[in-house]
Order: sequence, then C-alpha cells, then structure tokens
Amino acid sequence: MNKKINRQKGGNALLIAILIMAVLLVFGLGINRLIVKELRVEAALIDGGQAYYSAEGASELAMYDIETNLAGYEVSDESGDVVSEASYKYDIVARGENWPCDMYGGQVVENDVGDLWRVLAPEESVMVPLFVDMDGIKEFKIEYYTDTPGMYENLRWKIMGISSEGYSLGLTEAISNYEEDLSSGSFDEESGHGFYYEDLGGSWGGRMYAMNESESVKNFIDSHDYNYLILTNIYSGEDGLDENLYVRLSEADREFVCEYTKVEADGLMGDYIQQIDAYIKQGEPLPVFDFVLWEK
Repeated sequence: MNKKINRQKGGNALLIAILIMAVLLVFGLGINRLIVKELRVEAALIDGGQAYYSAEGASELAMYDIETNLAGYEVSDESGDVVSEASYKYDIVARGENWPCDMYGGQVVENDVGDLWRVLAPEESVMVPLFVDMDGIKEFKIEYYTDTPGMYENLRWKIMGISSEGYSLGLTEAISNYEEDLSSGSFDEESGHGFYYEDLGGSWGGRMYAMNESESVKNFIDSHDYNYLILTNIYSGEDGLDENLYVRLSEADREFVCEYTKVEADGLMGDYIQQIDAYIKQGEPLPVFDFVLWEK
C-alpha cells in the first residue's frame, strides 16, 4: 500500500516538473524572441544612422567640390567608402538650358507656356556667370517683362570680365547701360500688347523686351574671360511706387549656370539608404557644417 502511494507521489512530482519546464521553456522562447527583435531594431537604428551620417558627409563633400571649382561644376555618381563600412554617392546638378533653371528659391514664377522668370524686386540684383568651367558663353538672349511701361528707367545691365588682350590684359573691366520702357536702347520691344497670366494667382507682365544685336557687347565678350552678367531692378515710378521686373536668359550657345546648385546625396549601409537633397546658391559662402569634412 505504501509503495502504491509513493508511486503516485512520484508521478505527480514528475508531472509538476514537466509542467514547470514547459512554462519555463515557453517563457524563455518568448524572451529570446523579444531579444532578437530588439537586436534587429537596434541594428536597424545603427545602420540607418550610419547611412544618414554617410549621406550628410557626402553632401558636405559635394558642397566642398562646388566651392573649390569654377561655376557650373557638375559631377554624377561620385562615390566612396568610409571606415564604418558605409558608402556614399552624390550628384551635383548646376546647369540648365535656360535661366532661371527651376522653381527653387521662392523668387521664380512660371507663365502659362511653361517659361520660368526670375522676379527682381526693387533695387535687387542678380549675377549670372557667362561661362561654364573654362568655356565662355558667347551668344545668349536676355528678356524682361514690366507691367508699368512708360518713359523711365527700370533695368540696369552690366557685364564685367577679365581682359584677355591689349594693354588692359588681366584687368577687370565692365560695360553697362540703363534701359527705359518705350525708348531706344540696348533692348527691343518684342510685344506691343499686355500679357496676363492668371494661373500665377494674379496678373503680371506687360511689354516684353529682348537685348538686340550689339557690336559693343559682342566685342567685349570676345575680348574678356570669365564674364558675369549683372541685372538690377532700378525702377521707381512717377507715383513713387516700386514695381517688380521679370527677367530670363535663353538661346545660349551652351548651358547656363543655375542660380542654385542642387546636391543629391545618398548614404548606404547594409540594406538601408538615406537620401539628402540640398541647394547651394552660387556665390554664397558655405554653411557651417555639423560634421567634419571627410577626406577623399
């Protein structure tokens, strides 16, 4: 009888032990899954962070390339590796067939036929390089709109460059003029009636003018290198109200340098890709970097 009771107690203890082991096993497997999941999340955060820092460094390298090269410098799929086993690549887009090149900057409007115009506020100037790398732009077309035609000055244009011949070799020289609506100057009127573009949220425009054939301008460009075109809105009407001008460049023998250079940077680490796009205005100093520039 005692033996039977002992056997029952031993069987119960074995069942209890197996039950406890099963509970501990399930608990352990759950803990392992949580640990694995947390490790994957941590790895994703680390790889994603390294990819982002790689993209940040790539954008800084691209900005440094822009600063250390001539206006219009472009590069495609510039790539490299870093010590953290991350990699990067970046593109620099700095040219366009027309100027302005795109809508970036908040001072560009588009008309109903898709042409982009740079808005010049009163007393504002823009400077456009008339060269790309070492090659000069010899032929181009300047146009501007004004919605208040009259007999007063509204635009000042100036071209300056480094003399490449004669006694002034190596010196910086300039040629310029002031333009008036409805008067004979360096620009000819291209349209005698108003243009209104309601898709811009309001009416603007008016008479359109384009720079005509000028022997003095052509001779200056041919005899000078690294020329810059400067356009200034000097308008001040009789009523004392200042008005905007709308300017654009087109029909050049080579691409224009955009006012804003676009940097497209990608950072790669494992299966993760981080992308950073940045715009750098031509002629402005580099921003203060958050990270140390990487050496190539």
